[in-house]
Amino acid sequence: YPTPKPDPKTEFLKKGEGDLIKTKRLDGSPDVKPSPPKAGAYKRRDNPPNSAFRRFYERGDLPIAVDHRGSKNVIAWKVEIEKLDYHHYLPIFFDGIRETQEPYRFLAVKGVEDMLKVNAGPSLAHTLVRKREEEVQSAGGSKILPVIPQLIIPIK
Repeated sequence: YPTPKPDPKTEFLKKGEGDLIKTKRLDGSPDVKPSPPKAGAYKRRDNPPNSAFRRFYERGDLPIAVDHRGSKNVIAWKVEIEKLDYHHYLPIFFDGIRETQEPYRFLAVKGVEDMLKVNAGPSLAHTLVRKREEEVQSAGGSKILPVIPQLIIPIK
């Protein structure tokens, strides 16, 4: 079926009236682009309940501090690592690995690494991890499960 041609003298578009040109859609509805999702960079992150590491660090009971050096941070030990009571401090540092906020997470991970490098070795770490797992299971919790991969890396 041939469509009748519009009369060029009466049926024409004036400047700015072309819906197809403005919206690039035939139905005349405006083309709305969805906004990108929020990245959440400034959103407060969930943190597990305060760990023993966080409590001890905020009270100043741990012999560590953050030493800001140029491009990276390091741990400044206030006491020689060899003189620390590993049976007291190492479980506290292992507990701090589950922290998600800085500087707690950084201090806990690097603290465990430093303590295991210097003196304790894997045997003490295995004993302490087993002891910690027994404590958690006797309390009926499973809060160590998400952290197992982060515990294995320092022990190797």
